[in-house]
Amino acid sequence: MDNTTRYMAMLGIGTIVFGISLFVLHIPVRTAIVFFILGFPLVLLWLYVDTKSKQQSTLSTITKQVCICQICKHEEAKLCLERRCACCIMMKGNSVIGHSINPLQ
Repeated sequence: MDNTTRYMAMLGIGTIVFGISLFVLHIPVRTAIVFFILGFPLVLLWLYVDTKSKQQSTLSTITKQVCICQICKHEEAKLCLERRCACCIMMKGNSVIGHSINPLQ
């Protein structure tokens, strides 16, 4: 987890915990609700950014692979992904989910 996502997680969870502590200490409910309203979107934003960064990192590792397919004869998987070669990429619906380097598929 990089620093940006780590800080978003700490800020969101810390805000929610502070709201809970205000509620436990019998501070007016409106004050505690403000911190809940601020904390939950931060946690949701953290989850969204974390999943997007994981998807992007897996796609960047796929593009660095070598393509050993005997049909399309590209040297890099990046070219296969750009041209959507049916012989060596794996798709789910309309989105590319991976690149197969198995020549016996």
